Amino acid sequence: MQWLELHNVEYGECIVLGGAHHDILMVDCGSINQKIREGNLDFSDYVDPTLMERYSACSGRAFLLTHYHRDHLCGLYQMLAKRGGYFDRILLPVSPADTHGRHLLLDFALFVYAFLPRQSDYAQVNLSALRIFSRVAKSAGADRIYPIAAGSSFLFDDVTYDVLWPDREGYPFSDLFASAVEQLNVCLASPFLPEVAQRFLELKARYGKAYHLCCQSVPLQAEKIARLDALLEQVDLLVPELQLLPTAPDIVQILTDPATTTAYSDELNTASVIFHNRRTSEASLDDILMTGDAAPESFDAIADRLYHDYYIVKAPHHGTASHWSHWLSEIAASHILISNGEYQKGGKIASEYVDLPAVKHCTNCAACSWYASSGCSCNRVACCYDLPMGAGLTIKCPRCRERKGTAPCGIYIVSHGGERACLCDDLPVQPGL
Repeated sequence: MQWLELHNVEYGECIVLGGAHHDILMVDCGSINQKIREGNLDFSDYVDPTLMERYSACSGRAFLLTHYHRDHLCGLYQMLAKRGGYFDRILLPVSPADTHGRHLLLDFALFVYAFLPRQSDYAQVNLSALRIFSRVAKSAGADRIYPIAAGSSFLFDDVTYDVLWPDREGYPFSDLFASAVEQLNVCLASPFLPEVAQRFLELKARYGKAYHLCCQSVPLQAEKIARLDALLEQVDLLVPELQLLPTAPDIVQILTDPATTTAYSDELNTASVIFHNRRTSEASLDDILMTGDAAPESFDAIADRLYHDYYIVKAPHHGTASHWSHWLSEIAASHILISNGEYQKGGKIASEYVDLPAVKHCTNCAACSWYASSGCSCNRVACCYDLPMGAGLTIKCPRCRERKGTAPCGIYIVSHGGERACLCDDLPVQPGL
């Protein structure tokens, strides 16, 4: 990796790794916000043309999706709609299975698909999990789609990257979420219900098996994706009868219960793809840990697979306090990436990040308590070890001081207005420093 660009997409994420051969790996692209305040630009207008044109001349483009939330995904759909062949490779996460081989996230999504209106945002998230293989394949071709989970690896810029999480099988779903899925299945288990209830359960089981088989192929195969689509079409035919079942109101109540919706969203986050570079010798500038929206329990599960130090660590879940893990303070990092923005439900950035010695690179300071109280970037008192003259305060970085040239760390915050280095404020830096 030669450089990294962290795009300001408000409450969302789009991180681009640049290689020596003028190729890129884009990790996620999406936003909760329709409007990017910096530049007063619609997110869709930032994706096309700004984002797409920025990398249009690259020799190769790959995309990696960490999970199926809108703030990581919607930009990918837009780019593929504009130009189906924009990416040479698209790496998509495999929905994990529990110890019994059940893909509970897909089970839940199928219940939502059958019993809730398709127009809601909630249903759209579930639909992405079920339809993404088909949707991406229609735009880019099945042979460009690579399913990834723990144990997968891929090559970028002559460096091998290993996927650490989630485990493909034996995945430890939370008791709360597993219980909700079990309750949904119980609602259709009575032998006194019309036959359509049993047909749905059978189709759901067949879908799980077909999904498992589909993900065994690397890259994906069009005929196996078509099998998944055919099963969904059979579910479609059952929907009118399913919604008339006497237990349908109970199913809807479970699906829309705030505790259930939160558990499902949390489960998607917890199953985010975590990956890092494979070390062949000693530590290097290629050492990077990418975390999606991983939860503290995700880090607990892979603690023994992590390095003791990284050059770059991407803060999970936009750096929010709810996803802070003590492992982040035990890993030595030179730089931390935080992609956050204006979103009331998102939560504040964890104060623990300020206390870390690493240089923080933040797209937006709207959710930062430090900035709110101090009015300046916390990096003004941070030490950077990448400076040309040796370690010193980040305010001595030529990119921060002169606002031109290249950043010694190779990390940039990118927005419609251009690039900046690690200071998130607009305060001047004295040239003499």
